[in-house]
Amino acid sequence: MFSNLKISRTGIEQYIRCPKCFFLQRKLGLKPPSMVPLTLAVATDALLKNEFDVVRESGACHPLWKREGLNVRAFNHSDIDLWRNNFKGIRIKHPTGTEIYGAIDDIWENLDTSELHIVDYKSNSKKDEPTIETGFGDSYKRQMEIYQWLFRKSGFKVSSIGYFLYVNGSKLGKFYENGIDGVMHFETTLISHNSNDTWVEDAVERAITCLQSDVMPDSGVECDNCRYYSDRLGINSKL
Repeated sequence: MFSNLKISRTGIEQYIRCPKCFFLQRKLGLKPPSMVPLTLAVATDALLKNEFDVVRESGACHPLWKREGLNVRAFNHSDIDLWRNNFKGIRIKHPTGTEIYGAIDDIWENLDTSELHIVDYKSNSKKDEPTIETGFGDSYKRQMEIYQWLFRKSGFKVSSIGYFLYVNGSKLGKFYENGIDGVMHFETTLISHNSNDTWVEDAVERAITCLQSDVMPDSGVECDNCRYYSDRLGINSKL
C-alpha cells in the first residue's frame, strides 16, 4: 500500500516510546501537552553551527579535534543547511511511498576512511560529567542511529561511530566578568557512540503500519502522558 505519509525522526522516537500517542498525534491530530522550549539549547546549537561553519569554509583543523586526536574535517556539502533545517532535513522515500526525514546538527568527514561521522550537539548545566548511559541516553542513541540510517539510505558512506558534542554550562566564576556583558563558561565533552542502526528499518515499517491502521494501539509502558490521563480518569470515575 502506497501513501503520502511523512514521518520525522521525532515521530519514530514517539512511536517507540508510545504507539498510542504517536497514533493520536500523527493520525488524529491530537497533540500531547507541549514541553517548555529549551531556548538556551537552541542558542548553543546556533553558536556551535557557526563555529564549525567557519572551519568548514576554511578547511582548518578545529582545536577540539586536536584535543581528541581526530583526523576529521567539517563535511562540506551543498545541502548541509538543508539537512540542518528542522522543517526540511535529509529525506528518503520508503517503498510504501512514505517520506522519512530528520534534521542533523553537523557532519564530520574522516580523512583516513572518507566515512561520515554524524554529530549531535547537546547542552546542559550539570555538576557531573555528561553521559549517554543514563537519563535520556537511550533516546539520544536512537536519534543518532536514525540519522545514520537516513544518510546510508541516501547513498553516503557513514561510519558506525557518531559523536555527541556536549557543552556543559559552569556555575562557577563571575557572570559579569567584563563590564555589563554577561558570560557563562561551558566545558566541552565529546562522547563517541558505536552505533547499530539495524533496528531502524523494522521500527519505520511498524510506524507506517500503525498510521495505515484504523485500530488504536496500546500505550507505551512508561508513557507519562497516558499514565496521567489514566490517573485522572480514575479519579473522575470515583466522583
